[in-house]
Amino acid sequence: MDDCVILKDGEHGLKRNEISHQALQVLWRLDEAGYKAYLCGGGVRDLLLGRQPKDYDIATDARPEEIKKLFRNSRIIGRRFKLAHIFYRDVIIETATFRALFDAPPPEAEGIPLPSRRRTDVPDPTFATRDGVIVRDNVYGTPEEDARRRDFTINGLFYNIADGSIIDYVGGLVDLEKRVLRMIGDPETRIHEDPVRMVRAIRIAAQLDFQIEPALWDAIRRLGEDLKNSSRERMHEEVLKILNCGSAKAAFSRSWQQGLFQTIYPSFSAWLGSPEGAASFPWVKKALRQFDVWKQANLKPMPALQHALVFGPYIEARAAELAAEGVPEFEAALQAVHATLRDKSNLTQISKAIVFDVERILSLQVQMRKSSGQSRYATRLRKRNGFEEALIYLKFASGMEASRKDLLERWMAPAQTDAGGDAKGEGGKAEGGASRSEGGAKGEARTPAKGSRRRPRKGPREPKPEQT
Repeated sequence: MDDCVILKDGEHGLKRNEISHQALQVLWRLDEAGYKAYLCGGGVRDLLLGRQPKDYDIATDARPEEIKKLFRNSRIIGRRFKLAHIFYRDVIIETATFRALFDAPPPEAEGIPLPSRRRTDVPDPTFATRDGVIVRDNVYGTPEEDARRRDFTINGLFYNIADGSIIDYVGGLVDLEKRVLRMIGDPETRIHEDPVRMVRAIRIAAQLDFQIEPALWDAIRRLGEDLKNSSRERMHEEVLKILNCGSAKAAFSRSWQQGLFQTIYPSFSAWLGSPEGAASFPWVKKALRQFDVWKQANLKPMPALQHALVFGPYIEARAAELAAEGVPEFEAALQAVHATLRDKSNLTQISKAIVFDVERILSLQVQMRKSSGQSRYATRLRKRNGFEEALIYLKFASGMEASRKDLLERWMAPAQTDAGGDAKGEGGKAEGGASRSEGGAKGEARTPAKGSRRRPRKGPREPKPEQT
């Protein structure tokens, strides 16, 4: 085991005034109450590298209940490991109690019944595993044990607010200097405990431009199938972190090289590896590069737009197959989105809200193709929720496929308006082709009778094509 290294204030590059004032408030209050208060994890790592931390995590010997008593603006969360979230408007400071170290999970921890919404009579254990994967971990320990329980050495550093020192139990300072990502402990054992660590390793190494230590790199290549034992919700969160980390393209390249992407999205990956889908590889890479550009510009796109851009070629190919079988084009787009993003073979649980928004973006592509961009129909489409994202998708697609440039030019042209301020309708007819006449003739909109009820439609509604 590595010897503990302590760098006193002034012997390292971390300045106290670089820490956010919210995190400092939490650290000082814990220290004044007599508890140990350490800044930990990625916050210490990033500050030592001269980077701006995304968030600040704190480790302490105070228990979650004691933290909640000390901070009225806090809430205890978590099942696998209980911790406290301390709220400051738009900032959350995650504060956790030091965890105990287990060289190997005790045999009696395997297969313990867990409480759930259906089973409320079962007591919640402090430690439990399922097939070796830790599902409960609420055993508290010392700072050194907590450091050795963390995933990577560069994430195992502590900053002690009491004296301004850096505490290193795991050799993280050396790995920071060498720019190497190393697992704490045996990589195979730690990955079996929590397979999501493989995805985290790929993301952090790509984000920091670090090399992954050979033993860890080999373990990731061999144990990729263990991701199937992970929570689908956690996997989705990690994928979103990759898309927004600023190094999405590099992370994708490494995960594809190691086979992790193929394990997470098997159907999509098989299509990309086929002769039909191979031509879409540049599309996917350029989409990920676009996310990195947005990150550098401090722009945060909707997750639905990101999923639409990454999966777009595959969705459009599946929609074309359905349309060739006789499914209406609009309906084919909706079915293709749902079949792709809600595929049971995927290891991520994409929310229904994101799926619905992706349906809207892709179905609007169908509707935009049916319009000249200068009609009442087009005016209504421009006001539709999701049109801005649909136009961004079209701009991106036109950069990849020259055949879409004419369509983009139609929709980028300023809308023409008549004397009444309305966009001109084509052929002098209302949407759907019904001629309007005086006196409430056929085609005039009618108000539903009082007390009548209409069942709302699900999903985007496809207007009838324009009349020319």
